[in-house]
Amino acid sequence: MRLIISPVASRRAAACSDEIRAVQRELTVYRNAQLQFNPSAAEGRTARQTIRARLDSINAGLDADLLKIGQIHKEPDGSYNTQPFHWFTAFYEILDEGGFDVIVGNPPYLELREVDYKPQGMNSLSSGAIHAMCVERALLMLGKQGYISMIVPLALVSTQRMQGVQHLIECGRTAWYANYAWRPGKLFDTVNRALTIFVGAPTAEPKTYSTSYQKWYSEARDQLMAIQSYIEVPRTRPAFWVPKLGEPIEQKILKKCLDIPTRLQNFMANTKHRVYYRTTGGLYWKVFTDFAPAFVVNGHSGSSSRETWFSLSKADYVRSAIAALSSNLFWWWYTITSNLRDLNPYDIQNFPVPMSALSNVKIAQLGHAYLADLQANSHMLVRMQKSTGQTETQSFKIQKSKPIIDEIDRVLAAHYGFTDEELDFIIDYDIKYRMGREASDSGED
Repeated sequence: MRLIISPVASRRAAACSDEIRAVQRELTVYRNAQLQFNPSAAEGRTARQTIRARLDSINAGLDADLLKIGQIHKEPDGSYNTQPFHWFTAFYEILDEGGFDVIVGNPPYLELREVDYKPQGMNSLSSGAIHAMCVERALLMLGKQGYISMIVPLALVSTQRMQGVQHLIECGRTAWYANYAWRPGKLFDTVNRALTIFVGAPTAEPKTYSTSYQKWYSEARDQLMAIQSYIEVPRTRPAFWVPKLGEPIEQKILKKCLDIPTRLQNFMANTKHRVYYRTTGGLYWKVFTDFAPAFVVNGHSGSSSRETWFSLSKADYVRSAIAALSSNLFWWWYTITSNLRDLNPYDIQNFPVPMSALSNVKIAQLGHAYLADLQANSHMLVRMQKSTGQTETQSFKIQKSKPIIDEIDRVLAAHYGFTDEELDFIIDYDIKYRMGREASDSGED
């Protein structure tokens, strides 16, 4: 598609460029004079003031252009609602020569709705994220052989709205994505969210690499970069997520999962055969049940706003589905594909599940045993809420059911074609933290 610019806009842009070049020449003369003639302080001050006045005039004209197209507006006191930064005037020499060699940044983690202006003409606008637009703007100012790196929310590699930003970063570049959890240790003391540090470098044969979802205790912080391991991941991916892999064996496990022709959504239907789960909470475990967990508010039975459900086409599928979703395999899948903040319908619907597994009697029996164990190890967690008063929530100690969960994975392995080595990896995945000192129940952390 060809961009058509009106003659008036074209003349305005040409005039603005001519003026910037004139200021650039004046600035070059000033710098040379400083080196060759050692001008007096008064002469230097006069030259700087002249250059500054011309730049201010250019910027004022650009501000007026933005006002005309509605990208900024004036407040009652006559000031603008924001202070535009005009990159082309501030860094004309660099941009005129092709762009920056290196750009490193930590953009603001804000949503578009949190600022009082709306950028225009950006591919990342639909993401609604300011940091995504900062990445796009930086890439526009980067030289063809330039390198870029930024620290951004983990959403970059795990949410649908960031898929376009992934494409921008990876276009003509090799990309590295390093992914970091926020508990038990975190990169920044004041940032309680998972983060990704990406690096983009120009290469003749671009590839994409990713790390696992890295967790660590605070005392291991100094070794974090040294022990980091990147694994190559496909550039053409089946969905919007960049898989968070840390070991070569995970490439094989992922391929076997993606080769499964059915997803759990293929077995869902609008029936009374329900599976209940919590949409938030559960830092190391997710709870799935065939009953609505007990919830009491000020002595009256009710339901939690965090509780939801989906239904399956057959009653025989319920306990098998619960077994599969409670498996170590699902925890691994959820970790490598999701944002790890919420349990979204997509995370469940798109989990690869063979029909043979859902129909398997042994898996259904293990699902039944697991649910009985959950009930036996549950208790009512009492809290005082300012808005609602006293709440009592049925809470589950899922760690105590780990032996049953491991047995579920042993039976599932045959349906996915996992080797003994792959099965061992899945059973032990994240075990240091899931069974460690910080591990908590299903969803109360």
